[in-house]
Amino acid sequence: MVGTFVHSFDRETFHGSQHTRQGALKEGLEKLPQLESSPDMIYVGKRVPLDPGCSGLAEMILGAMRRRVREQSDGNSNQFLMRVNEHQLAELDDEIDRVIRAWLTKHNLQPTQSRVIAISEHPVPSPSMNGASKGSNGDVSDIGESQYPLTIG
Repeated sequence: MVGTFVHSFDRETFHGSQHTRQGALKEGLEKLPQLESSPDMIYVGKRVPLDPGCSGLAEMILGAMRRRVREQSDGNSNQFLMRVNEHQLAELDDEIDRVIRAWLTKHNLQPTQSRVIAISEHPVPSPSMNGASKGSNGDVSDIGESQYPLTIG
């Protein structure tokens, strides 16, 4: 499911699973004749899995560790883990994220839900161009009359 492209006619309900944005648009265009009414737009987006929420946990974990040590030492350990710099914190965040994701994968506990991002809008092409119909050879066969005559001058 990672990085699949999907299409929608209402921007809420997405269908299909294509490897490219163009493939999802083509699939949507192919589905148009099956619809009861023709939409104005086809929406194409990228379906991605939900973030399992395992990043950015280092500060919270360090805070819990400080509280536990403080409780065990009757409040005499106020400096424990207080000098962790931003690079160390970022490194710990990355390691915690890596370990939790590996654990989720090992036990098949990753989120199964997804969301659609990067939605683009594509106008539905009209079946005829300005009311003019084309013959079998592609020539315009009926152009009608203009309500607004051309005036030169």
